[in-house]
Formats: sequence, C-alpha cells, structure tokens
Amino acid sequence: MPRVSVIGAGGLGGPICYALAMAGAEVEVLDDDVVDATNLHRQIAFSLDDVGRGKAEALARRLRGVTAVPRRWRARDADALCGRCDVIIDGSDDPQTKFAVADWASATRRPSVIAGALGHGGNVFLGAPGHACLRCLFEEPPRDAPTCAEAGVLGPAVAQVAALAAWAALELAAGARAHAGEIWVLEDVLRGRAPRRIPVTRRPGCAGCGAPPLRAAPPIA
Repeated sequence: MPRVSVIGAGGLGGPICYALAMAGAEVEVLDDDVVDATNLHRQIAFSLDDVGRGKAEALARRLRGVTAVPRRWRARDADALCGRCDVIIDGSDDPQTKFAVADWASATRRPSVIAGALGHGGNVFLGAPGHACLRCLFEEPPRDAPTCAEAGVLGPAVAQVAALAAWAALELAAGARAHAGEIWVLEDVLRGRAPRRIPVTRRPGCAGCGAPPLRAAPPIA
C-alpha cells in the first residue's frame, strides 16, 4: 500500500488521514499543534476529550496505520521526515509551507497534493514529475493571504476538499497521471456545484519544476 506524508492534522489533515487510513494507506501525519475547542466545528476528527492534546497524536490513537510526527514540517528536515513517502499532501493553513512542500516534491521527483480551504470552498492541486507544479500557476506565495482563523471556513467545505485531496493522492500513488498538473476548484459548497478541473500548463523557466525556458525564435533570414 502507498506511504503518504500528510502535513497538518487540522481541518483538512484530519479527514485526509481518515480517508487514507480507511483505504489502507500507511500515513505519517506531521503537526506540532494541539487541539483547540474553538476549532472543533471544522476539525471533525477530534472531540472535547482531545482538547489540549497534540493533533497528530490524537489522530494516530484513533486510526490504524497512522503514525504521528509531532513536529512542524520544514524543508531542511523534509528528507529525514518524509523521504520514504510515495506522495506528500499539504493540508496546512500556511501559504509559505504549501509552496515549500511543492518545491520539495518537485526537487525529489515525487507526486504531491496541495490542498486549501477558505470560506465556502477551496482547491486541490495535483503535482507530479514532468507536469505543471504549483509555481507554474503562482510564481510566489500570496502576500497577506487570510488564514482560516482570520477569514473563517465552513466545516462541510473543509470535509469536501479533504475528500478530493485524499482521492487525488491515492490516484497519484497508483501511478495515474491523467489529472497531474490540474487544480480542482470547489467554489461554493452551499450552491452544490461540482468541482471544476482546470489544467495548468508548465511555465517556461519555472523555478519550481525546472521547466525548460522558451527558445528564442531564430532570426529571419
């Protein structure tokens, strides 16, 4: 079964781990935060009994096949922490971490899933060697981007984005590349719209995936 590293054990990471564990994957979940009662409306993997406990440890106690790594993911430690994974998923609430995870996945030539949720929707980006990476879509992390804590997020939106992210990871782990280089956009769960799948073209000269630069056109004779 695939080995999957999940970054973040909160609103996204929790249900992602549930879905992967139920599918039989070996999961390592990285998070150094603790369960907070104010987040339970969207962090459905936890209960009041878990308040104050480490998120990663609380998930590992509930789910067979899940190993807790109570540490914050950092690029300098990534080889040691996630070097054995077949796919890495970012479910954090930090744009800088998302880009660092995507960059590490590109550098180590492994598939990645970058998931985010905010308000009533969210998105899932599927990366794989030879396909567009996150920096092909956005060259740099957005500045002053609101977090879930600041802007809020609807619990069902988080759950639906997490389900898409787990599905994407299992597809990539199985070697399927039909959707690699796509971003799946869930605009508003309250409107009942299906996610949109948007293919992303590799950006010439991309610093993330090393796409070759455009060749200059030959001079006209």
